[in-house]
Amino acid sequence: MRALSTLALAGAFAVAAPAHAATYYFSDCQPGAAKGCVPGDDANDGLSPKSPKRRLESVNLNALPAGSKLLLARGGVWVQSMMIIDNPHVTAEKPLVFDAYGQGERPWLQAPGVKNAVFMFGKYNNTSYDGGYTLRNLKLDGMGTAQWGLFLIHNLHHVTIEDSEITGFHIGIHSQARGPHGVNHVVIRRNAISRNKGMGILGQFSDSVIEDNHFEGNNFSGSDYDHAIYLSGNEAGGRNNIVRRNVFRHNSVVDGVCRGGNVTMHGQMDGMLIEGNTIEQRASARSCWGFSINSGYKTAEWFRNFVIRGNTVVNLGECAFCLNASPGIVVENNRVFNDQTSAHTAVMIARGNKGPGDADDRDAVIRGNVACFPAAASSQVAVRVASHGASVSDNLTLTGDAATRGACAR
Repeated sequence: MRALSTLALAGAFAVAAPAHAATYYFSDCQPGAAKGCVPGDDANDGLSPKSPKRRLESVNLNALPAGSKLLLARGGVWVQSMMIIDNPHVTAEKPLVFDAYGQGERPWLQAPGVKNAVFMFGKYNNTSYDGGYTLRNLKLDGMGTAQWGLFLIHNLHHVTIEDSEITGFHIGIHSQARGPHGVNHVVIRRNAISRNKGMGILGQFSDSVIEDNHFEGNNFSGSDYDHAIYLSGNEAGGRNNIVRRNVFRHNSVVDGVCRGGNVTMHGQMDGMLIEGNTIEQRASARSCWGFSINSGYKTAEWFRNFVIRGNTVVNLGECAFCLNASPGIVVENNRVFNDQTSAHTAVMIARGNKGPGDADDRDAVIRGNVACFPAAASSQVAVRVASHGASVSDNLTLTGDAATRGACAR
């Protein structure tokens, strides 16, 4: 199996950019390809499934007009190196699309040992504000040795990543926002982001949505510093985001016990809806936190205009919702289950975690949450809130047999 060289902007087989949007077809049949796979040829025009090219490098991706498509054969396998995608022609309305064609399994892009990322959206330290990229129906596999699956770099807008599998990397999706624009209008939905050594998603986004994804088995070491999702905010990013209807199962697990992070947010963030998500563990150490939205840096931090509602958290460690520096936060209509006998707080706002310059906790609204503790341990409570002027109402704590039925029915 031969690894491909880094994508050149115009390789030896690169074709001239068409005057109008075009669709190119690709097929490769490296080990692991489906039976009957027929490899393409870079000498083909690639304009039909009957005459596919083989390598993505055979087309100058960054010269393609807006609305162009690159379609990879289902059942095919590529051994892929880093690709730098920085196309000045694409738009939000007419994106450059990477997708699949035909029948069978998703096209499988294997990336053993790739440094940086398979899909590099831009170059490091770039200030060009390109955008309009869609990636769907692919399998990106770092084979346990690659660094990142996708890297969204500094100044970028309108990227959609959907219906794909992202596995075998250190970090599945990495976004790093910088001025003057940041990384905006990203949609990450319906993906399986699983078994990445470190994190599923890391970085800063604004005006973006992470929804209906499945995160499982990320963070092999159980480190406190790695998480299924780790979002942060600064002057370049962290505004007006949604994390909705995702499922997190058995992340940060070592020897059957969760020891690290699940969904963590630090920094300076403003505007966040966390809704309808599920975090599940079989067993957890105290260091396994659920939705951890709190200060973790030496610089000033705050979490403003946050709403957390309708989520389900099962068998986490010290707390299910672990909060501070979050003035006016709303935490409502969540369900928390804990079958363990260890100490646990369903909703905790801890003023003791406040660092220099962090926002004061005040005016929190904590209402309608249900905490279910079948073991009925004395150290298990529904709410511990240290927030000036907080409104705490209609929260329900059920223990013993009552914690297995009714409002606690699973």
